[in-house]
Amino acid sequence: MAQERISAEAFHPDQFSKSDYAQLVEVIEACDVGLCILDQQLRVLAWNRRLTEIVGKESGTVLGRSIERILPALGTPQFAKLVNTVSQPADEYETTITPGASGTRHHFRGDDDRLKRASVRPLVMHPGCCLVQISDVGQEPSLPEQSENGLIAEQRSLAMLSSVEDAVILLDAEGCIEFANLAAEGMTGHQNRDIAGRPLQEIYQVFDESSDARVRLSFEEIVGIDNRILLMMHREGLTFPIEQSISRLKDEQGRDVGTVLVFKDVSQSRKLAAQLNWQASHDPITRLYNRTEFDRRLSQLLEEAEVEGTKHCLLYLDIDRFKVVNDTCGHVAGDELLRQVGSIIKHAIRSSDLLARVGGDEFAILLSNCALDVALRIADAIRLEFQRFRFAWEDKTFSQSVSIGLVSIDSASEGLQQVLSFADTACYAAKEAGRDQVHVYHPEKSMAAVRHGEAQWVTRIRSALEQDRFTLFVQPILGLDEKHNVTQHYEVLIRMIDESGDLIPPGAFIPAAERYDLMPSIDRWVIGHLIDRMVENGSCDGDKLRMFVNLSGHSLCDEQTLQMILDRIRHHDLPDGLLCFEVTETAAISNLSSAKRFMQALKRFGCEFALDDFGSGLSSFGYLKHLPVEYLKIDGSFVKDMIDDRIDESMVDAINRIGHIMELETIAECVESEDILQRLIGMGVDFAQGYGIRHPFPLAEMFEENS
Repeated sequence: MAQERISAEAFHPDQFSKSDYAQLVEVIEACDVGLCILDQQLRVLAWNRRLTEIVGKESGTVLGRSIERILPALGTPQFAKLVNTVSQPADEYETTITPGASGTRHHFRGDDDRLKRASVRPLVMHPGCCLVQISDVGQEPSLPEQSENGLIAEQRSLAMLSSVEDAVILLDAEGCIEFANLAAEGMTGHQNRDIAGRPLQEIYQVFDESSDARVRLSFEEIVGIDNRILLMMHREGLTFPIEQSISRLKDEQGRDVGTVLVFKDVSQSRKLAAQLNWQASHDPITRLYNRTEFDRRLSQLLEEAEVEGTKHCLLYLDIDRFKVVNDTCGHVAGDELLRQVGSIIKHAIRSSDLLARVGGDEFAILLSNCALDVALRIADAIRLEFQRFRFAWEDKTFSQSVSIGLVSIDSASEGLQQVLSFADTACYAAKEAGRDQVHVYHPEKSMAAVRHGEAQWVTRIRSALEQDRFTLFVQPILGLDEKHNVTQHYEVLIRMIDESGDLIPPGAFIPAAERYDLMPSIDRWVIGHLIDRMVENGSCDGDKLRMFVNLSGHSLCDEQTLQMILDRIRHHDLPDGLLCFEVTETAAISNLSSAKRFMQALKRFGCEFALDDFGSGLSSFGYLKHLPVEYLKIDGSFVKDMIDDRIDESMVDAINRIGHIMELETIAECVESEDILQRLIGMGVDFAQGYGIRHPFPLAEMFEENS
């Protein structure tokens, strides 16, 4: 059914008297911008002809209807909330939304698929209603059309201008003031009734902010400036920045008949912009530069070094044992320590140097135009300042030290990320050397270079995990008597497949994985893929097969790894004895409580444990009775030389005897000859493993051999 048309003359909303409503309709019809009036329920109370041209809806079909029925794109909660907020009484509106802010505008697509803007403003004299201007984005808003007698706007039109949040002054052809709205009265300090007919420059006192000389601009200079920032003086002498725009009014013959001057106070927006700019480049706790600004300045130095051949240095600082203060006294104390640290460093560097906080307890210093020996002296001065510093908080006092990495910046430096990586690894090397150290990065010559090489492995390891570029090998563990030959034992080993398809041994990437906490991810990959392959091949008989899987020290403390193993065992209903996890003696001892909890949880589900590299630690026998293991793997460093070294032979014999006293089975590693194998059999060792028995081979071959 077609929408019933309503005569604009017959329509009359309850919110207005008949005379007020007729005047409002006249006012919006006199404007050459698309306007409508809405109530808080989003019903259309008035609609002008210009809006009909913009959206293609005639007033007779829209009056009294909801705007969201007419323009579905405006049927959003955001637009409804905006109308409801702006339609509140003035005192509530002013505390809810800032006039002129982006919050008073709403963008939407019209039926013509063009982006449009709906600007919502309150009707000051009619709380509960609002004025909505709709225009195509990019279309400049116009002003009320001239009446037939050539004068600008009737009193009703001027009342509408008073609802506009920007300051507006209307001038006649001679440059005298005809009207100033409420915002203009407030910003100039002059009331409209006192300034009508006066020349603009007497009331509107503005200066060019770029000029040191405070000379008021003439009328010609004022009207010749559009979209510029000026300084304005209030009647009482206060000056503030304003943004001004000018529009000329012309009659039908194209003659100038007046000027519209629109301006607004931008002091708050400038203050906000300055504040945001400061926040974007500074750390709020220490008030030093932040990582973003530091990176920007470092990029400039790198470019300068490349183009001009200049030399600079970078210091990367890490506060030693900062976590002790944070954990003992709380984050408030930690923040205060950071502030004091910043002050200490500032006093030890040159005024031309840039200091930034780039991490939780990490600082960085750019030493521009600085030779390496000078940078070393500065770094050492900072280190000595820290030695003398004592941080006091309540009844506690803490001594502090700092680890510093130093990197030179010259034309050979390849880029920001490389320099930061070198600095970070140099700092890490200083920490590893015992803290309270300065370490200089020298490519290929320092511990930092080694650490950097390991750091490069991190990317390759993560990529291999994401792309599933690992594969599993196994090595047999041979039972040395009939009793131990009933079940086949294998240790599961991992290899990485590089981008060209070549195999990379674990010794190349495992050290980096351990240092950068990637071992739990690798361990989970090994366990998950091993179980999947065994289930696929029907090789889950715990009486015939036992798979020894290595677990890192990090995994012994990792809840995610423990839960993943338990979930796989439950899901596949794996039999007891199928999985035996190897943990190194040093990892188990260093994480004794975590290791015991981890091991006991898995033992409840039929898993067994072997203590790997036994004998390499300093307190092996003392800790052995605390660990719930079934196997001892005798460290290969004793086994491989036992034929020629009586001490090594005695160590192997002692470990084997103690293991048997504790009812544990023993496994000798690194068995590389028949002589060693026969000596182990003579000692009564239970199992042997090594190249003298068989080299590692792919897991798939094991399934083929056992099928």
